[in-house]
Amino acid sequence: MRAAPIRPVEAVAATSVGIAVLLALVGPATAAFAAARGAGRKATAVRVTGASVEIRGEVVDLDCYLRDGSRGAGHKSCATACVAHGGSLAILEDDSGRLFPLAGDKVASDPSKPVRELVARHVLVRGRLWERNRGRVLVVDQVEALDAAP
Repeated sequence: MRAAPIRPVEAVAATSVGIAVLLALVGPATAAFAAARGAGRKATAVRVTGASVEIRGEVVDLDCYLRDGSRGAGHKSCATACVAHGGSLAILEDDSGRLFPLAGDKVASDPSKPVRELVARHVLVRGRLWERNRGRVLVVDQVEALDAAP
């Protein structure tokens, strides 16, 4: 026996019921999957500290170091030129290899000023570390050269 053809109104009603059933079954599973997927991740926390720190490391040109790892005495003239044209400096920590970009202590201040003459040298920096959403900057309060001037 052959089934009677479905009229357009009945087709729409059948499709709507089918979609509703599908959403009822899949919706909770999708939410559970999303919750389980994010369960192992740490929430991105905002952490603004301003904690006092001491960091020993080399003064590097941020742009060249990040781009191709350039640093040291052989890169000093390039780093100095980059900073003169608006480049930024950072401290590359000796022990951990972590990079600490510098920030000014006031609005519109030059963050590189305290260490500008110490490019490519090892220094001890005392300052304040500010962190927010996995980014960090170091505000230099005091700096001391640890190696002899070239």
